[in-house]
Amino acid sequence: MGILDRYIARTVLASALLTLLVVLSLEVVFDFLAETEEVGRGDYTTVQALLYTLLSAPYRAYQTFPFATLIGSLLGLGAMAQRHELVVIRAAGVSVGGVARSVVLAGLVLAAIAFVLGELVAPSAQRTAERLKAEAISDRVTKGEATGFWARDGQHFIEVDRAPTPRRLEGLRVYRLGADGGVASVLEAPAADYRRGQWRLTRATITRLEGQGVAVTRQGPGVWETGLEPEVLDVVVVEPSRLPIFDLATYIDYLERNDLESERYRLAFWVKIATPIAVVTMLVLTVPLVFGSLREKGTGRQLFLGIIIGMAFYFTNRVLNYVGLVYGLPVMLSALGPPLLFLAAGIWGMRRSR
Repeated sequence: MGILDRYIARTVLASALLTLLVVLSLEVVFDFLAETEEVGRGDYTTVQALLYTLLSAPYRAYQTFPFATLIGSLLGLGAMAQRHELVVIRAAGVSVGGVARSVVLAGLVLAAIAFVLGELVAPSAQRTAERLKAEAISDRVTKGEATGFWARDGQHFIEVDRAPTPRRLEGLRVYRLGADGGVASVLEAPAADYRRGQWRLTRATITRLEGQGVAVTRQGPGVWETGLEPEVLDVVVVEPSRLPIFDLATYIDYLERNDLESERYRLAFWVKIATPIAVVTMLVLTVPLVFGSLREKGTGRQLFLGIIIGMAFYFTNRVLNYVGLVYGLPVMLSALGPPLLFLAAGIWGMRRSR
């Protein structure tokens, strides 16, 4: 990497990160103001509302990353153009493609930051935020209110009243279907704990429906054989878009093994892959905008165009995602279509700027 490459990449990177910080700060302020409306419910205080907002900030940053990088890159390259640095760079024999290469290098760094933020920081921070808020407002984590769920494991349908943690289930009922599709037996246990790779039951009761009769068997501590592992439970009650990609892959595998609907999770999986691509795409789009007579038309006009492009990308992305779910389009196309389409537009724009 040459001196010019490093200079351009550093300028774009610094400007994009600064813009992200500014945009995120505004979002945090507005989110906190909205969150204060919840203050007073249960034991939810202003301090807890602030903590919830701060813990949610990484997820907000992840969502904002493509748009912030677009505006930040426009500001960085626009400032270089206003100082006539781009003119000097072009006069030195560097092509538009050469400048774009430097911008893409910065984009790859930003894409890596977005990936780490979306996979490692945001999911755990958001789960902590949701748990703290739930405990304060309704104490639903400790008392178990509104934390029940249903799941399927082959011919077994599982009902859980409460799941204080992914490794403990309370109020467990497992319905096993017979060959005729009816309920053949019901296993009930007040609690199940995951220890040493197995679910261990306390005071389990098995009710078998045999012909015209019912047989009830009461057991002591036992083992429940199932494919429903804590890693799967950990994602059942979380929005797909807020899950890390590896958890999504685990849950998609579980859903498909049990012939359950997995489209929403598969879409979220591919959106996770598309986000770093979208970051690079936004930076590529800034190159033709800056070289498209920026000095004559002014930075303000280019920023306005950048905002319009960012909004167009956002709405195109969301619409195609939802349309894909409703009409059964391939989830890969729904997720990757918008960033690849805008990337092609950016490359076309660069060619015209030469």
